[in-house]
Amino acid sequence: MGRKKINIDGVGEFPLRKWSWHGFAVQAILLMGLWLLLSGHYDLFHISLGIFSVFVVMSINARINQIQFFHRDVPEWERIKIVCLIRYLPWLLWKIFVASMQVAYVVLHRRMPIHPVLLKFKVKLPNVGAQVILGNSITLTPGTITIDIKGNEFLVHALIPDSYAGLVDGTMPRRVAELFGKSPPKDIVSDIEIIKSREEMS
Repeated sequence: MGRKKINIDGVGEFPLRKWSWHGFAVQAILLMGLWLLLSGHYDLFHISLGIFSVFVVMSINARINQIQFFHRDVPEWERIKIVCLIRYLPWLLWKIFVASMQVAYVVLHRRMPIHPVLLKFKVKLPNVGAQVILGNSITLTPGTITIDIKGNEFLVHALIPDSYAGLVDGTMPRRVAELFGKSPPKDIVSDIEIIKSREEMS
């Protein structure tokens, strides 16, 4: 008996994936984690609202997530190890807290000792999903913003040296690679370029 298929008008017929508890759990954890990070409220009302929002988003996306658009098309979230994800989220929250204190100190300091730079580097991650997670983790951490991702090259704006220390030494990229059960290479970050002026950009 063949796999069920769905016909998309004007595009063609595509097979449907089997429903996965693993994929469901990872999506729910990621979306709920994002809600908690962005809302900043942890009372019963806001957490309940977050759970409802996650349910609505997953219900809307459920049908399209079932479609296998090409051979061996496996959703990135199904590659993530749940145990590693549960370890990663508290670590990221701690990094966000520490970075918030660093940025607050700089902003409140009478001399405001900021040293903004553009950081360009290449990173060896297992898949596109890992690149998306790294890019968003960088942006969620105060003091850094992911400006662009081209292939395996990242362009990040950083406010102070402490903001990008965890990128240059490979700490954050390694944590992201481990989400997918991969042993990151020693040279996970390479071709690091710190741009301090407009002249260096050209």
